[in-house]
Amino acid sequence: MQRLGYRSFHLNGSLYQQQCRRLSDRSFRLANLLDIRAGQAFKTQISTGKYHPFFHSSQPERTPDLSKQILIDVRDDESAYKSGHIKDAIFLPRSRFNCYEFVDTKGGITFDEIYNTFRDIGVSNDTSEIVLYDEAGENVSRLYYVMRYFGFNNVRILQGGYGAWKEAGLPEDTEIVSPKPSSDLRLKATRPEILVRPTQMMENHKAQRSQIIDTRSPEEFKVNAIQRAVNIPASKFQEKPGYFKKVKDIRDLMRSEGFDVENNSKGHIVLYSNKARSSSIAYFALNMVGFDRLAVYDQGIDNWVLNQDKKLTMDQTEAFGR
Repeated sequence: MQRLGYRSFHLNGSLYQQQCRRLSDRSFRLANLLDIRAGQAFKTQISTGKYHPFFHSSQPERTPDLSKQILIDVRDDESAYKSGHIKDAIFLPRSRFNCYEFVDTKGGITFDEIYNTFRDIGVSNDTSEIVLYDEAGENVSRLYYVMRYFGFNNVRILQGGYGAWKEAGLPEDTEIVSPKPSSDLRLKATRPEILVRPTQMMENHKAQRSQIIDTRSPEEFKVNAIQRAVNIPASKFQEKPGYFKKVKDIRDLMRSEGFDVENNSKGHIVLYSNKARSSSIAYFALNMVGFDRLAVYDQGIDNWVLNQDKKLTMDQTEAFGR
């Protein structure tokens, strides 16, 4: 949630106060190695019912029960999981749940699909938090976005992914985890405000209601792009693949691109890329540093070009997005 503040200024000798919105630091949405390693120790050393609160280094006010933490490995290669993974991590292959399908769209990811998938891998109302990891940050960012849309809370991403785990010399496990399905998973309401459908994209662009960020590479941006879009490649939000930049650095980046970081007063931001790959990285990064009015044009540049070339009517475009 953004914190409300007031900025004072003088006008015609009188003092006025203008309400403004300050960005909240949400770096707790990045899990670090200590969080995971401590959770492993609690699961093996503390008996059920005698859990002692562990304070996350990145968010001291939270005290989740680490014995109820679930790790999900979303790397592309199943053989990599079998050869080594973080202890107790559940493997979620693309063949079981493809998070790159369009969200809440005909032929794409539905509420029932995500509900059944996560219930089957043991996620329940009792789960304290879900930590996602991969190699480069793309899969986890996309899954993070999809999970937020469908109402999940307490989802975090492991900074550096499995590469950071190995580099730190932490123990690897080869035992394949077969989770027990849960029977009591209830999700929050979906968050439709973070998804921009084709009709909305056309209307927003025409009315210039949203700021638009293209997160593809400069080379792709030069070939075709939505007018008014600012090109901020997703790579600029990371130190290197899998490692997100610090909150201050991301805010400095946005400030340098003309976005109002101090008061966050310029309104809604729409992110797009090609099939929401790189835009999901930007979504996580900007959500982490405190931007709330943030959404993804899920169907991306391919859909935009299709609609423009064929000059579809609003009704036709709406049908395409269902």
